[in-house]
Amino acid sequence: MESLADAISESLQSQVTIEDSNHHVIGYSSHQFESDSARISTIIGKRVPNAVIIGLRKKGIMQQLESATRPIRIPAVMEVGLGPRLAICIKHQKEILGYIWVVDAGNLVEGHAENIVEKAAAIVGRYILKQRGWKTKQEKTQEDFFWKLLTSHYDNEANIKQDAEVWSILLPDKYYISVFESDKVINDHFVLRFRQTMTSYPGLKLLFLTAEHNRLIILFSFSFRMEGTGGLYSFMHKIIEDMRKSESCMLAAGCSLDYTEYMSAAIAYWEAGSILEIKKLLPFHGRELLLYEDIGFWAYVPAIIEQKRSRTRKSPLLYPLKEHDREHKSDFLKTIAVYLSLSGNLKESAAFLHIHTNTLLYRLNRIAEITGKSLKDTGYRTSIYLDILTEETRQLNQWFVESGE
Repeated sequence: MESLADAISESLQSQVTIEDSNHHVIGYSSHQFESDSARISTIIGKRVPNAVIIGLRKKGIMQQLESATRPIRIPAVMEVGLGPRLAICIKHQKEILGYIWVVDAGNLVEGHAENIVEKAAAIVGRYILKQRGWKTKQEKTQEDFFWKLLTSHYDNEANIKQDAEVWSILLPDKYYISVFESDKVINDHFVLRFRQTMTSYPGLKLLFLTAEHNRLIILFSFSFRMEGTGGLYSFMHKIIEDMRKSESCMLAAGCSLDYTEYMSAAIAYWEAGSILEIKKLLPFHGRELLLYEDIGFWAYVPAIIEQKRSRTRKSPLLYPLKEHDREHKSDFLKTIAVYLSLSGNLKESAAFLHIHTNTLLYRLNRIAEITGKSLKDTGYRTSIYLDILTEETRQLNQWFVESGE
């Protein structure tokens, strides 16, 4: 394969990498020309980095490559360090055997380059089949299949089930997708410990697991019927606690609704990720949020924040309090923000603000006088709370961080 890669390289005056179906390097041309970071990392690690494959699959490039019958030209994907390429997916019947990647520096003659790469693919295909004795690899990356589900690769449910059958993957009738984000780098040891933790729970089946940067994405099911959300919440919370104790790490997590159709896997992935988005935007307010089932109005907060960024005019509901605080050095905005964030609990709010309960009641009455609005009015209470969450997000987080909450 090294000789073949050098022969292609010499013919096309460009760098060549040959990979198997799992993106392990089985041949590459010598460094005659300047390399981009994706190729350098691939050759050093003897495998294409996960970040590159995931990035290409997210953009639909791997799907396009794997469905094409001839070599295709791929534009640069600079976010993963990949320059322009001429590439082909090598197949035997429907099975993917490997890939050839040729760096496209603008010197590849159209038609001529494709013909050379296509002939080389036939040689590589025969080589790979001979090396493994024409035996079908059961290791046809379940991870790759999982990413196809997560990125809406399939057109219909039948194609999903057909591929699952080909690769001997038994899909459960109902599943969940969860995303776990760690404050530590996720390496092989971390993944192993996570798998061990998951398999220690009776009745749980971990079907797919993939790592992306500092995130683990899983698809799992239960052998028993899950009644309500209490059991699922407890399960998620226990995983976080067990990993915290064993790996001394902090995990944030989100879990989707349950689904029966695998065409919905991309939606489930988005649901799990949206929980983490809330936790990042408002750490205190989203601290107990784990299940999309419980997300409620929080699902709309990121969209409201984004919408408000395009507006120059700020909330008329917050204006009177902010003006009063500025003129009189008062803390009325913080008072109402804390009071609403703590669900209107007088005792907890007063303790948070380090004031007496009577002082808090006085402030709330003054707020009503200044605004001309009553916090007993559900519409006003909801509206001003949303305005605080979406317009005073940074200040709100700072108040709770300073308090140690």
